[in-house]
Amino acid sequence: MRRPQRVPFALLLSCAATGAFAQAQFEVLVNSRGTNAVHRYSLDGTFLGEFIEQGAGGLFGPEDILFHPDGSVLVTGFGNTAIKRYDGANGAFIDDFSSGYSLATPSKMSIGPDSLIYVTQWGATQNKVVRFGLDGAFVDEFTSIGTPNGLGHFWDELGRFYISVYGNGGNGYIRHFDADGNDLGVFIDSSILQGPTDLLRLANDDVLVQDWTTGLVQRFDASGQYLGVFASGLTNPEGHAFLPDGTLLMGDWGVDAVHIIDAWGSNLGYFTSGNGLTDPNCVRVREVAMSGLSERTITDSSLSVVPNIGPGPFVLRTDRVLDASAVVSVIDAMGRVVEEFPWPTGAKAVPFTMPDKPKKRCGRYIILVRSSELVLRVMVVLTE
Repeated sequence: MRRPQRVPFALLLSCAATGAFAQAQFEVLVNSRGTNAVHRYSLDGTFLGEFIEQGAGGLFGPEDILFHPDGSVLVTGFGNTAIKRYDGANGAFIDDFSSGYSLATPSKMSIGPDSLIYVTQWGATQNKVVRFGLDGAFVDEFTSIGTPNGLGHFWDELGRFYISVYGNGGNGYIRHFDADGNDLGVFIDSSILQGPTDLLRLANDDVLVQDWTTGLVQRFDASGQYLGVFASGLTNPEGHAFLPDGTLLMGDWGVDAVHIIDAWGSNLGYFTSGNGLTDPNCVRVREVAMSGLSERTITDSSLSVVPNIGPGPFVLRTDRVLDASAVVSVIDAMGRVVEEFPWPTGAKAVPFTMPDKPKKRCGRYIILVRSSELVLRVMVVLTE
């Protein structure tokens, strides 16, 4: 067994934070699976009420939360056959988002490198990973074989798809597929894992896997070699999210709480518990506002990015006349600036690409164009 290097995962994910970090405001959403609701919290763990009320829109057994590029919030429910869509601002039910395919106990979701929504299924016989367009229309069953009780997943830089297969809670493993959904076999077997739920890939390609059965978070390298226990002191972990400072939050069914895990894997106690939170199995952090800039931040057609989804390159366009102080900042979902450059004086269109270092990551990015007079804001979704 290779001894893991004591490098904080926050550094492995890092871009240096700048002043833009302090300007961003965030909130935490947590599934309360046992009460069919989604709770909302401030970054210090203060309970702010139900973002999605109990059973709104027929939600039953919420499993995952996905922030759609259009600003709405998508939620899968264990007892639902379609993805539910809710208003991103107030959590009001909008409609059944997915169509053309009846899901069997849907679980985890992600937007893939192809800008499609991937959904895992827990069904006994219907358990392939399914793809939908960003409009909710069914595309296909992606995986060539089923992934019984499949849960968390990610892609590597070659487009290979990795998924936790919980199995019966004692024989779980991690499977991987190529970019076309063809089976590549078991990536991490059940010699260490028992009931894997969520998993995440760090920027150095190490993989963290939550094990619901053992209450541990295990760490593996890029080839699937076991490196040791990353975090302990949990009961039934499922679901994770990073706070803007790189601290990791993890849901825990067994104690109806969310834990705080530091950069070294130490369990620092509860982020939140109580207030009716039951069986938390998904944690998400999102930006909700720009503190101190709201009165002069313009979010309408004054700034656009073309295309707004894709691998790039992108073009920023504005009909505003910006002065020589204007600067473009590209901010990731955790509030970190990953790129910053001056806006050319007098330009109405500026091309840009995401930087290669730190390593590109799929997901949502906020583009800010700041001058001495105003701040323009737009969102882009990066795929690989």
